[in-house]
Amino acid sequence: MVCDKSQVRRTDAAVKTAAPGPDVSAPAGQVLRERAFGLTLVRMRIPGPFFTLPNLLSISRVLALPVFLWSLSTPGYTGLAVGLLLYAISSDLADGYLARRFNAQSEWGRILDPLADKLTSGAALVFCYFERGLPAWILLLVVGRDLAILALAPWWAARHGRVPESLWWGRLAALSVGVLLLAYLFEIRWAQGVLLAAVTTLVLISSVQYALRLRSHAH
Repeated sequence: MVCDKSQVRRTDAAVKTAAPGPDVSAPAGQVLRERAFGLTLVRMRIPGPFFTLPNLLSISRVLALPVFLWSLSTPGYTGLAVGLLLYAISSDLADGYLARRFNAQSEWGRILDPLADKLTSGAALVFCYFERGLPAWILLLVVGRDLAILALAPWWAARHGRVPESLWWGRLAALSVGVLLLAYLFEIRWAQGVLLAAVTTLVLISSVQYALRLRSHAH
């Protein structure tokens, strides 16, 4: 069979200039970068199992969010909203304990757990602001910090090849926000001032801790 040398040269050139596809052999956790339409697209393979008990608890909190929002906005169903909030707080504590106790920590858990917490607390904070007299400044402080963490997480993952872990001060701040929400949902006036001070302190400390971690890993 006779080969056309010019055709072979054209084929070789096309292979060399073709845009490389995704590296399917890249290990879990490795950051992959591709060029498309003149932009650099960054994505990351998330290692670890998805369907673990801690992750299922986090997923259950996300799935319960529509019912939680409906119960908050429907008169006469505040008890259901409080029950779901208590479930969110207790399952948040449980999934962290189970992940550490049975060595079931995963990158998926580092995504699902804080996402479920922030969605639930954010919805409840907005409701308490409109319906229970929650101060606007605490709403802005907590939601602003949470949005900043969510916005910086992709940058951290792209730079370090893994999802950032929650810090202990951040977990304490999340727990204090849950207790504060219970005080406003039950309208426990005497506890609200103390809890507002506690939440403010813990959120500011956790914000500084997150900022210091970002600074130390920026270079």
